[in-house]
Amino acid sequence: MIEKDYNWLKDNYVLLGNVRMDRPQLQTIFDIYNRITGENKPVTSCGRCVLNIKKRLKFEIEKYENIQSIRNQDR
Repeated sequence: MIEKDYNWLKDNYVLLGNVRMDRPQLQTIFDIYNRITGENKPVTSCGRCVLNIKKRLKFEIEKYENIQSIRNQDR
């Protein structure tokens, strides 16, 4: 995950909960997901699909923070 994506996700963390998103927010979520996974999922309003993407992004945030924490300990 690149820092820009991490910062956007942290600034908009509420969107990873059970909330409605507008089209630009949904597009950004899918763009970040596709960059992280290398997949090319099209934007959809399918509730279960979006939920799975949100779950994956939460996992990726945690993973990114753990990696940054380990790097900071090595300094």
